[in-house]
Amino acid sequence: MFSSVNTCWTLVGAFLVYFMQAGFALCEAGFTRAKNTGNILMKNMMDFCIGTPCYWLIGFGLMFGGTGKSGAKVYVQSTQGIHFEDV
Repeated sequence: MFSSVNTCWTLVGAFLVYFMQAGFALCEAGFTRAKNTGNILMKNMMDFCIGTPCYWLIGFGLMFGGTGKSGAKVYVQSTQGIHFEDV
């Protein structure tokens, strides 16, 4: 029960952050001229598209790491659970 509540709360927090990014995009687009609206929306889209993989590469290991230093056991660079050992 406790881990399912933690998982649900993490997902709710993630959805809130993503919707907050959309709100920032609309707020910034409203404060700029109409000709620059596309650039502002693209900037915010790129923020999302770059931030999500960076979180997956670094942030996940820091948040949910086990007993290793700074969560080093679940980094994408570790070979545990990722089948890059023979490469």
